[in-house]
Amino acid sequence: METTKLNILLNLALIATLLSIVILTNPYHCDEIVVINLGEKTTYPSLNISSKKVIYFGFDPRLDPDTEIQIYAPLMSYLSDKTGYEFRLKYEPTYELVQNDIGMNVTQFAAVGPVSYIVTGLRYGNVIPVTVGLDENKSMFYRAVIFTRTDLNITSLAELKGKSFAFGSYYSTQGHLIPLIMLEEAGVSLKDFREYAFLGSHQQCAEAVISGRFDAGAMQDLLAFRLAREGLIKIIAISKPFPRSLIIANKAVDNNLVENVKKALIELEPLGSHSTLTLWSMTEFPGGFAEPTIEYYAIYYELVEKYLLSGESK
Repeated sequence: METTKLNILLNLALIATLLSIVILTNPYHCDEIVVINLGEKTTYPSLNISSKKVIYFGFDPRLDPDTEIQIYAPLMSYLSDKTGYEFRLKYEPTYELVQNDIGMNVTQFAAVGPVSYIVTGLRYGNVIPVTVGLDENKSMFYRAVIFTRTDLNITSLAELKGKSFAFGSYYSTQGHLIPLIMLEEAGVSLKDFREYAFLGSHQQCAEAVISGRFDAGAMQDLLAFRLAREGLIKIIAISKPFPRSLIIANKAVDNNLVENVKKALIELEPLGSHSTLTLWSMTEFPGGFAEPTIEYYAIYYELVEKYLLSGESK
């Protein structure tokens, strides 16, 4: 009887592994494994097979959960091999929860945009930058894009007055903060829209505009350029360059581990020897990682305070 129970548990664990969506050990209860399957949650008793120390890695939700997990799972394997620790993903559906996790040391590392880095630092005071992402040209900067449906005769930001507008997350750098600046410079405020909403991610924003739910929206440059090439959206404005997304760590993480993770990330060559990373060109880090220049991010403090933390744009 005991052998049968053990076999059942082993089979369940094997199935969960093969699904490869994301497997998380609850950081507060070491006797439980939580399997996240696109919103469904099932728990199984842990077999406690691994003796490695577990490190949790979070990320701002930019695309759909399944795609994000496909992207980051190989990176977890890479970091596990390089550091000797067992890296596991922790998916959260909102930027706020990602910020809370890294701020409370529920996750030890996270891939986040500059706004999440700044906001988490201001609220918790205990996160540090590890690496900055690079684009295909090894640039540490990126842009935001404002776009419309292809069937609308809109060619400028001023023409968005009276239209409906979709943002990503409230705490998104490319999906909210930078577009707010672009709109303000064009003489457009939120009260000029017939309707606006925060939809949670770049992917959700794109889908809402393409489907006709909204007239226009804002999102990250890489996804926007791809959708424009496919004829699904029309780009009407591109921002100036801003410092791009980072990998950050909680200050409680052992410094040796932080340095080993930094070394491993900087050595990562997604355009070369590690080109087999799944869908990596869709991330904020298509060209890999570099040592961050912290001074570049000073501009965000004033912008975050003016546009986001004041609450005026909510």
